[in-house]
Amino acid sequence: MRDRQRTYAGIEIYEQWRDREGKRFPNNETRSIDQKAIEDLIAADTPAKIREFTAQWFPFTDYYAHWKHPEFEEEVKAVSDTRDLVMLVLELKRMADEEVDSREAFESLGIHFAPDKDEGFEIAEMFYLGSSHRLLDIVRAECDFDKAELALVQSMQEAGITKEELDEMGYLEDDGHFFDPFVCSYASGRMVQKYKAYLNSQKERAGEVTQDGRYPVYYFFGGHLGEQFSAKKNRALYFIDSIFWIFLQGVRMRTFNGVLRPSADSNLTSLWVRLSESFSDSRITACKTCGLPIIVSGERGTKRLYCNDTCKRKYKRALKFASLVNDDGMELQDAAKASGMAAATAMRILERNGIRVNSAQ
Repeated sequence: MRDRQRTYAGIEIYEQWRDREGKRFPNNETRSIDQKAIEDLIAADTPAKIREFTAQWFPFTDYYAHWKHPEFEEEVKAVSDTRDLVMLVLELKRMADEEVDSREAFESLGIHFAPDKDEGFEIAEMFYLGSSHRLLDIVRAECDFDKAELALVQSMQEAGITKEELDEMGYLEDDGHFFDPFVCSYASGRMVQKYKAYLNSQKERAGEVTQDGRYPVYYFFGGHLGEQFSAKKNRALYFIDSIFWIFLQGVRMRTFNGVLRPSADSNLTSLWVRLSESFSDSRITACKTCGLPIIVSGERGTKRLYCNDTCKRKYKRALKFASLVNDDGMELQDAAKASGMAAATAMRILERNGIRVNSAQ
């Protein structure tokens, strides 16, 4: 396990190996995403932390790192969108690991179910409303989504579908742009609302779109499954693979000293390769204190319950707070002072873990 992780932690950014004249420079001038970087991105739950991560791994999306840099602010948006999608993948992995059997659990993410053309089967789809145009442009270029859109337009024209019908069906926007809801595409605010092209956690962002604006929209297909298996483990796995697929087009297999190894075209691709590899022989759980996902690999003995020792200490202080209130009848503010934790923070941690506090005292 340790050797395999070292191999992938060392995944090189292949375009960084050469300058504009094609001359190679030493490998130690390249950096690579590793497990710690993934953990840092997961923990980047504030705008300030997102900017800090972006600065550390700048440029995040551009593989011409040694001579051409993208705009920093656009990279911040790309990192933010990437984190959203990583968190989505981790939640789906957790659902698969725990074999969640609940349609409501899937629908709470923003997944849409619909009958398939085959009787007794269902399809499932999901949209993500992005903020970074750069990130979507990279995905569209690497996955040839422009060609997919043109092919759909051509097939509709050959079928005799008029512009009016295209508009009514939701494929043609007011400004004449074509929105393909079956690939990662750009959508007007009108289309975003019509297709509910966002996760449930993005309702606030979706409410801020304007009718004529153009917004990055990611489409993910969750497969077609029999109705009795529709909201189970395999559905989550279908979506996981659908999300990974669009970010792994920049992987090449190369040799290093004759040994086959993967190479990535950017830090963005390297991160998704490393995340995928971390799923091998692992499970996803949530930190009892902060609720952020934890990738647990090679687990032996006591199960990991916290992100780090800081979260472990916070959880123990929250338990002390609950004991002081429930068992000793202490007032909330007095218990907070005695436990060394703000009452609101302690209550939030305890609520996350289903522990009730007699706050009426």
